[in-house]
Amino acid sequence: MGIIAVIGRPNVGKSSVFNRLLGRREAIVDDFPGVTRDRLYGEMMWDGKRFYIVDTGGIMGDTLDGRAVIMDMMAVQVKQAVSESDGAVFVIDGRDGVTPMDGEIASMLRKSGVKVVVAVNKLDDPENISPAYEASSLGFEKIIPISATHNFNMGDLLDGITGMLPDEENGAEFGDDSALPVALVGRPNTGKSSVFNALVGSERSIVSDIPGTTRDVVDSLVELGGRKYRFLDTAGLRRKSKIGSDVEYYSAVRAYQAIDKCKVALAVLDASEPATDQDKRLVGHIMERGRGLVVVVNKWDLVKGGARAGDKMRDTLRDELPFASRAPVIFASALSKRGIGKIAGCIDSVDENRRRRIPTPELNRLTREVFAFERMPSAGGRSLKISYCVQADGEPPAFVFFVNDDKPVTKPFTKRVENILRGMADFSGTPLRLFFRKKNEKNEGNGA
Repeated sequence: MGIIAVIGRPNVGKSSVFNRLLGRREAIVDDFPGVTRDRLYGEMMWDGKRFYIVDTGGIMGDTLDGRAVIMDMMAVQVKQAVSESDGAVFVIDGRDGVTPMDGEIASMLRKSGVKVVVAVNKLDDPENISPAYEASSLGFEKIIPISATHNFNMGDLLDGITGMLPDEENGAEFGDDSALPVALVGRPNTGKSSVFNALVGSERSIVSDIPGTTRDVVDSLVELGGRKYRFLDTAGLRRKSKIGSDVEYYSAVRAYQAIDKCKVALAVLDASEPATDQDKRLVGHIMERGRGLVVVVNKWDLVKGGARAGDKMRDTLRDELPFASRAPVIFASALSKRGIGKIAGCIDSVDENRRRRIPTPELNRLTREVFAFERMPSAGGRSLKISYCVQADGEPPAFVFFVNDDKPVTKPFTKRVENILRGMADFSGTPLRLFFRKKNEKNEGNGA
């Protein structure tokens, strides 16, 4: 399919145009310059043509503060997006008029040879579009006055976009639903983007030592060993008390949405500082949402001690991150590529475990032979009795135990039952859902 890049200097409304075109809030929108940094893709259709729209970081001139490095990296991302695209929507601010930076961007676009539609944004009064005439000085033929906020002339902009697309679709499968969605999540600066880039084999996501570089969710469709994966690189998740702006808040929201959309999550930990409180919260959230888990301990090349260090790390994870002890753990280095080749196999295993089923006869044998000899909990002088058990449909695995009374069910007993189930089949890396319901009562029961 065709690809259209949304280009422009900061704060001209590129992300608002992107969101309006898609008809949903995908890109983070904020008045602070430089919010969108990585390339963000969205799939859409207009006039019978399917294509991808790419939101890019704003091009900024030299800066005197610490953001200069990121600005340079954003420019690289923008140039790469243009090189991948069939056309570009060049967004300028109609209220500001044509600025010197707009002129520099126009020069870059002309040199690239890409087709261009100029979108003069923020013209909120349809009766006054005269500011759009100034854009003719940029040297492009197609100029469309728009207001992303008020949805003015967006249909005309879409017509202009489809006019830049190739006549025939090339069969790209970026939006292939058969791909397994996998989210990379973790604290800032654990190397998520570096692991992401090592997996996809290209510099799709910005890699920097500056915490918080990745803000939006960036995804790539990759085929490894004959299977397709959609890797979602997310922003680093801080504690709420450490979130210093609306931008970081929405980044966290996007990251949690990515967890909801994925089937397996890669929790990327820093080998020098594993199992922090935020890591615990993150792993707990993955478990609560019923997603599969693979733990990637990154930066292992900086750890000394050989096998002893690995054993010590496993003990730490088992003690500090109890659920992680039931998930595959990979000691990796995105820099040296150590362990990166094992990640896909672990993802496949966990995905299979999320879909694993225990036959009903085996579950019934569990209730007859195992629980018959267990000391069952009691409440009010009444002991718990389990009549039978079934596995419900869906992912992750869920088991429903029909009992005489659900009041005696305790957390320790639920944990004991879970351990028994895990001994019956391989559920590594996936949470289990247990429900205890009174017989003949469909809507009453306790879950764990």
